[in-house]
Amino acid sequence: MAAAVMVAAVSLGACGGGSGGSSPSTTGTAPPTSTTPTKASVSDQVIAAYRTMWADLVVAAETSDFQSPLLARHATGDALTLLVQGLARDRLHDIVTRGVTAHHPAVTSMSPAPDPTRATVTDCFDDSRWIEYTTDGQRAHNNPGGRRSTSADLVRTGGTWKVSQLTIAAIGTC
Repeated sequence: MAAAVMVAAVSLGACGGGSGGSSPSTTGTAPPTSTTPTKASVSDQVIAAYRTMWADLVVAAETSDFQSPLLARHATGDALTLLVQGLARDRLHDIVTRGVTAHHPAVTSMSPAPDPTRATVTDCFDDSRWIEYTTDGQRAHNNPGGRRSTSADLVRTGGTWKVSQLTIAAIGTC
């Protein structure tokens, strides 16, 4: 799966808001509350959605379950297609992927202000401990993974952030 996602990513080139509250005032009026989430809370939501997309992929890759309902929770559009096709390709070749991925994501843009619905995350994705095996337990490839520069575009629809575009560069790019 890791190799399939990498190859496909190169060829294809995605929570609710915070809450405000106040305690009753002794004068009988409460200060106004804001329903617009802070930039920090939106950034945290974006990062959480990005990390969850990867966690869901790691679970689905353990059996190459390209039909896993987990995949659509935090991926949509080209990113969802990339994940599904990579897992389907692995299933066809009797490949499963085990282990963990490591990430160092940062939100690099959000728009429009003040209530973003689009965001971009950059990451240094490390797949060196996410290993492909054949379904009979043999190591599928001898190629070690490594650190890869990664970019993800996310969109917020219906209060949920989802990765819509995912681009993963070659090993050694970060």
